[in-house]
Amino acid sequence: MSPSHPYSGESVIQQLKRFGSNLDEKHEMSFWLYFPEEKTARRAADRAKKTGLSTEVVRSVDNRWLCLILCPHAPDEALIDAVMEFSIGLASEFGGEFDGWESSLTTSPEEIEELLKNLKSSSRKRRHS
Repeated sequence: MSPSHPYSGESVIQQLKRFGSNLDEKHEMSFWLYFPEEKTARRAADRAKKTGLSTEVVRSVDNRWLCLILCPHAPDEALIDAVMEFSIGLASEFGGEFDGWESSLTTSPEEIEELLKNLKSSSRKRRHS
């Protein structure tokens, strides 16, 4: 996948970095595919499961069927590219729509401690103002 593509592994990793996520930690990444019928969403999910990915199929609020492809791994550019291309191809093959991705953000204990320290310091300054 071209690095300039908004769904490329490089682009995803840049976005995770921008939000301060710890790339050494496992992230819960999900890839969103919508299908008009439950049957096709389940067929797509079965194909994804055969590759070793986890899936969930649920009815969406707009009465389409959502097939979530789940990839709980530390972010890796090549892996993200492969899952993204697989997901886009799967949606196309089964007459669905690829609607993007999302990921949990992770921070290290040190980053959390630093944030807490900054928040406490800011609270003390406001009380004394």
